[in-house]
Parts: sequence; C-alpha cells; structure tokens
Amino acid sequence: MLDRLSRYLQEKKALREQEALVELKGRYHAFRIFLENNGRALELIVSIDGQLIRQKGGELRQTTEELLSITCELVDGLNLLSEDRYTGLYGLHGSMAARVREQLDLLENRPAAHRPACLPLSHPDAADASLFGKKAATLARLRQLSLPVPDGFICSTTVCSGFIDETGLAGKIREQLRRVEKNLEDLTVAANRIRDMILETPLPAGIQTMLEEAYARLAQDNRRVITENGTLAISVRSSGVSEDGADFSFAGQYTSVLNVQGRAALFDAYREVIASAFSARAISYRSNAGMSPLEFDLAVLCQVMFTPACAGVLFTRDPSQPDSGRMLISAVPGLGTSAVGGSVPADLYYPPRVEPVCVPFQGVREYHSHDQNNSVVHAEKLLEGATISRKTVREVPVAGGGLRIEDVPEDEADQPLLPVAVLEELTRLGEIIESLERRVQDVEWAWSPAGGISILQARPLHLAGSSEGRRIRLPSVAAPLVTGTCASSGKAIGQVRIVHSGAELKEFRELLLNDPQLDPPILILPQSIVDAAYLLKECNGVVIDVGNPTDHLSCVAREYGIPMITGAETAISCLQDGQWVIVDADNGLVFKAPESVRKQPDPNRPAADKRRKRLQIDVEKTKDNSGEENISPERKLFRELVVPLNLTDAFGPTFSPRECRSIHDIIRYTHEMAVLSMFNAGDMVMEHAGNLLHPLEIGIPFMFLVIDVGGGTRIRRSSKIREHLFAQTPLGMDDILSIPLRALCEGLTTPGLNWHSGPDVEAISGIFSRTMFDSRGARPVGSFNYALTARDYLNLNARLEFHFAMLDAVCGRNSHANYIRFRFKGGGASQERSHRRAVFLQRVLEENAFYTSVVGDLITASLTGASKEVVYKRLVMLGQLFGFSRFLDGVMSNDEVPLALARQFLAGDFDTRSVITKEEQDK
Repeated sequence: MLDRLSRYLQEKKALREQEALVELKGRYHAFRIFLENNGRALELIVSIDGQLIRQKGGELRQTTEELLSITCELVDGLNLLSEDRYTGLYGLHGSMAARVREQLDLLENRPAAHRPACLPLSHPDAADASLFGKKAATLARLRQLSLPVPDGFICSTTVCSGFIDETGLAGKIREQLRRVEKNLEDLTVAANRIRDMILETPLPAGIQTMLEEAYARLAQDNRRVITENGTLAISVRSSGVSEDGADFSFAGQYTSVLNVQGRAALFDAYREVIASAFSARAISYRSNAGMSPLEFDLAVLCQVMFTPACAGVLFTRDPSQPDSGRMLISAVPGLGTSAVGGSVPADLYYPPRVEPVCVPFQGVREYHSHDQNNSVVHAEKLLEGATISRKTVREVPVAGGGLRIEDVPEDEADQPLLPVAVLEELTRLGEIIESLERRVQDVEWAWSPAGGISILQARPLHLAGSSEGRRIRLPSVAAPLVTGTCASSGKAIGQVRIVHSGAELKEFRELLLNDPQLDPPILILPQSIVDAAYLLKECNGVVIDVGNPTDHLSCVAREYGIPMITGAETAISCLQDGQWVIVDADNGLVFKAPESVRKQPDPNRPAADKRRKRLQIDVEKTKDNSGEENISPERKLFRELVVPLNLTDAFGPTFSPRECRSIHDIIRYTHEMAVLSMFNAGDMVMEHAGNLLHPLEIGIPFMFLVIDVGGGTRIRRSSKIREHLFAQTPLGMDDILSIPLRALCEGLTTPGLNWHSGPDVEAISGIFSRTMFDSRGARPVGSFNYALTARDYLNLNARLEFHFAMLDAVCGRNSHANYIRFRFKGGGASQERSHRRAVFLQRVLEENAFYTSVVGDLITASLTGASKEVVYKRLVMLGQLFGFSRFLDGVMSNDEVPLALARQFLAGDFDTRSVITKEEQDK
C-alpha cells in the first residue's frame, strides 16, 4: 500500500511538473510570436506613412488591412500572456479599426455599401489586390492587356470573410486555434475540425445568389466550351492578399478544385477553398512567415477550364543557373497539377532569354522576340539542352466533373510535348509578363491545339542570392564622425546634446523651457527612447546609437519631419556635448560642422520661431520630408487614426488604453504590457517546478536554478539516485546552449572579478535590520534564484545576499525583437548607501547605452533594438556587474565612491578592494 501511495504521489508530482513546463513553454512561444508581430506592425506603420505621401491608394488598403489584423493579434497575444487581464482592448481595437476602414472607404470614394463583391476578370476594379488577392489581380491585369488568360470571375475577400463572420465560424475557429496555442490540442486535429465545420456550414443566401448569377453570366459568355451535359467546367482557386507576393508565395498551401460543373458543385468547391486556408499546413506556413494564423484574406477565383494537351511551369530565369541567360520550362501531359506537384516525369526546356522590343500595352500580336543580332530565335536554340522524358500517366477531366488518372498511350510516351512554335510563343509570353511585372516570373500555363496557350498564374520568382534591396552608401568628401542608417530624411546642423536617462531627459526639457533663446540642438540618445518623442519638435535632428528605422521614435521623427539617424553605435562615445555637427540623415552620416556654416543665435528673432524652424546649412537647405503639404485633408484624417504615437511616457499617468487615439498607440501599449507580463513570469510555477529545475554551478558563489523552455541547455541526467533536492546532475558552462545565458555566465566568470568583498563595520547594523524586514518581502532571503531560458531568451530572478535583480533579454538575429530589461533593488545597508549603489549602476549602464531610471534604491534599465552582437556584449557586462556589486552598498560611505567605482569598472578593473582601501585611507 505504501509503495502504491508513493508511486501515486510521484506520478501526481510528475504531472504537475509537466503542466508547469507546458505553461512556461506556451508563455514563451506566445511571447516570441508577439515580438515578431510587433516588429511587423511597426514596419507596416512606416509603409502606410510612405504610401500616404506617395499617393499609392491601391497598396494602402492592403497594407492597412494587414496592420489591423496584426494589431488584433497583438491584443490577443497580450491577453494570452496576461491571463486575459486586457480583454477591454478587443473592443477598443474593434471600434478603432471600424473608424480606420470607414475613413479609408471615404478616401477611396468607395463606401462600404458599394464595394464590389464579385467581378469578372475583365472589369478594371478586378485588378485591386487588396480586395481580390494577388493571384486574381495579376491575372485580371494581364487579361485586360489582351494576354491569353481564361475568362472568369472573382469573389472578393470581404465576401469570403463575410461567410466566416455571418455564420458564426469566426469565433469557433478562434477557439480551436487558441487551444492549439495553449498546447491543449494538436494542430492537425484542430485543423481537421475547422475544415469539417466549414464544409458542413451552408452558404448564406446572399453568397449563393451571387455565385449563381456570376456562374450563369460566365456560361453565357463562353457558350462554345459548354460540356456535353450542358454545364460549364470551371476551376475554383484561392487568391489571397498575402499569396503570390515577393516575400511569401504560399505556393501549394491552398486548395484548387478543378473541373467543377454545376451549381451544387460550385458551392462545395467554394467552401473547400476557404477551408484550405485553415489546414494544418497553411496555418504552419503563415506562422513561419510571421503572419497570424487567424488572419483571413482570401478571395476565390473561378475560371473557365478546357482539356489541355499539356501544361506546366515557366520560369523566366533558370533558378539553378540565373546568370546563364536562359529560361526554364517544364511540361507534363494533361493537366498541370502533376507538374506543380512534381509527381510525374516532365519535359524540360531551356530557351534563351530574349528581351521584348517594347513594353506591351496593345496586346500580344504587336510584340516580337529578337535576339542580340535582331534575328528570330532559331529552333535549335530553343531546343538546346532540352530533356524529353518518358511519360507514363496524365491527369484529365472527367465528364460530369472531377479528375482521373489515365495511362499515356505508348506511341506518345517518348514524344516531345511542345512544338517549336508553341515553345517560342511561351518564351515570348514569359518575356512580356516579366516586363509588365518588372521582375522575374514563375508562370503556370496550359496548351491545347484547339485553344492555344492559357496563362493560369503569374507570380514573382524567388532566386537565391538576390542583391535586390541592398543599400548603397554615397561617398562623402569629408570623413564622417559617425555612420548609421537613415530613419527620417533630411539634413540639419546644430550643437550636440547627449541624453542618457529619464532624469537627463527631464533636465533637457526644463532647459528648453527656461531658456527660450537656446537654439534647437542635435539630440543624441543611447537607444530609441519613446519618452523623447515629445521633445523632437524642439530639436534640429536626432542621432541614435541603438535602434532601427521601424521603431516608435523613428515613426515620430518622420511624422514631424525631423532628420534622424539610427543604429549609429558610436555616437555617444564619439560626440561631445556642445559640439557642432552636420547631420546628413539621407546618407546616414554625421560630420563636424565647419565654422563657416555655424549659425549664431539671433536675439531679435521670436523664441517661437526658433522652436519651429530648422537652421539652414549654407551648402544645402534643411528639408522637411514629412510630405504633409502633399497630403489631402482626407489622408491627414486617415493618418491621424493610424500613424501618430501619443503614448510616449510609459511611466506616466496617461499611459493607459483610455489615451490610445491611434493604431500606433495600441501597438505601443500592448508591447509595453506584454514585456512586463513576461518580465514577471516564473514565480507562479516555482512551487510545482520540481525536477524541471536544474542547478547551474560554474565555480562562483552565485548558484541559480535553470528551467529550459526550449533549446536552452544540454540536460544531463544523473546515473544514480542522489540524496539531493534534484535528480539532475548540475549544469556547467558546456551545458549552456542559450545565447543570452551563456553571455551572462561569461561575465559572471570573468577572470579578476572580485566576489569576496564584504561590507564595512558601519553597515552591519543596517544589514541586520533590513534582513529582518526582508523576510516579509515578495522574494525573501533564501528564495531560489532561477532562470527561464531558451535558445535566444533569458528571464532571471535572482537574490544576491540582501538585494534582488531581475533580467529579461532576447538575443537573436532579429534586432527588432532584441532587448534587455534589467531591475535591481535593495541591499543590506542603509537606504542612503543602497541609493548610492543604484547611482553607481546607473553610471555604468548609461555608458553602455542603456536608458535608465533611478528611484531610491531601485534602478530600471532597458536596451532595445540592438544587434545580436551588441546585446551579447551588454549581457557579459551585466554578468560582471552582478559579481562586482556584491556587498557594494556596504562601502558606499559618501557620494564620491559610486563615481570612483564606476570609473574603475568601466576601465576593466573588477576588484573592488583597491577602491575600498583607498576610501578607507581617505577617511
């Protein structure tokens, strides 16, 4: 009985441990998805701002819809991390999104009631990718230019999403995917359940009528291809807004239903295509592409079908040898499904690339291919290198609907599928499509002797090693002091003002208010501090050491038209307060300003003018590139709902959902709350952690327990039962796979780091009194130090004698997601001495580009948007600080000691005993 009871208790404990680990892993992965979505949302804000200035309406709707979808995911992710503490944000986001869409409709002179729901491919509006998806929009544009695209119609994304919303499927789908996020359901099981729900749900009457009418019109216009049973055979395919893009093709992720005949079959095929957007494969693809699995942006494309002799794929540049000057064409007998799937042998052709004589706008017949000698391409060139396979089977339509596989007749098995004339025409069409789309293309086609060539799809072809998008830096006549990346265009001149912390930011604001004759400076920041946003209008320009062009402050700088350089890395160390510089943000350069271009203050000029106008450089006037003067009132109103950032003070009383007035505000608020939710993670599962905890022993007097939530450690189980709290062998340095944890441990084990200095006699009484009080704290003395860790993530809660420290960091390839949050509080000595230690930490952290805030003995520091290398170095430094700071409050006998210790630490001397001895001698 005792044995059974013991086994029962062990099994129950193991179950609790497993549940705790699942909860931690779920929290971690939800947080990583949140960070990726946050980065993408900021990129979209930047894109929308640019599209408003460039008057690109077609792109604007597509980008806005993606932004609204991702922002909803941010709200969802925050509630997942915080156990639904912020459910009120759903209503806020919904009402704000409705206002954004309403204003966008007015901007496009297209009220919601008049949005096209179902259009033929020949209609001009069918080329709107934001409503009809990229596949259908591209085919509509090509058909309207007289290219051989089969006739058809498109049901818009609003109609398809309306089916999901009106039938109540949206809530059910969200519920299933949330269960997957929480590891309560397998993805495949949930996806199959969603598919069944969609296929079993009848189409609303309005959608049925719309499909019937469009199908009848298409049959009327294509009477010559009506089947023997009196129906029109069509294909029903997906056309997603995110599909067939330059970044993600979604190739093969969605279902196409071919040879659909009749009303009932059309309804079934329509539901089948929509259901394919929620297959396990499609959901995984969207997640891996950084998109929301809940996002639904699918339109449905229906086109006339015929029975082809062969079909295949045309690449306008051979992807295996992109510099060979040749295309690649594959061909299979029958329908092209087997060519796309690669399931049967295909004929391969490598015709030479030949540029079209001119850009086509009047139809195919007026364009002729020529080689460099201005002669028609010969057959031998077209067939050079071709591989003719032995064909065995082909897929063909069946009378009445559906497909079947049949054997290829023996006399056709070894014959080439494409006559030379057809091959030449395919090459010509590929050239024209590439010229129209302005990039290399992946084209699906079909051919029959009676119907000729049909273009079934055209999308960008992804080539490895592409150099597109590389930034070219212009040379300069003078050596720059600092280099970085343009975040907001323009040029400016001014005197440097370096700001390290929140306290210095407030001092700078007071200085501006009290000295109206002060000329606008060039603001230098260690990182992209959002709290500085309200001061940007008072500056000539901004230079940031750590950040990127899509972060919050960069958006505000562009909004105000302030020249800004980000990612400068060395601005704080290379520039000095009061130094005159020229900021060439267009090229990401900072130069020393010569005497000839320095402007002296004009005492007769009103102070208000000095705050509003930029100083001018003799060689080139400062430019306000905000583009506001080119934006119509309607666009300005739309912009106010999306782009501005009003929540700039994360520690102020106005940082709340009630103050969110734009989509950007919601992004900022959810990000701050999500990081705080993750920052405080861990304590709630400690009591059930048990064998999940692995002691880390690296030869220093600072032992903590590690919980691996995904690839953070190499766990080594003990071969024997140890009479110890843990059944695992302690981890060593070689067992650490987590990048941020390894960096921290590298700092903790720095040679020469002194861990053994003790407090002086005067501090002893304070230590005893604070120890007694400390036992009532949230994390009393004796609590375990623990770290949640993954491959590129670390969350550390630690007690070092009489103070606590919390560290939360991401150190990975994506600088948008990288950050360090650090808190340090308390000590064994008096409050005054503990405050001095906080001052010491502040000085060191600010010199390492952290943004800091000190209140009493609590210091909070952050570093965001830095590269993997920078974050790694800063984590090493924090490890050194942990050891250097031990008992340090006990020696803080006067205000000079913190500064002396900071200088010593920054100089690389990590033994506190030398400074302590000198301080005692001075006493």
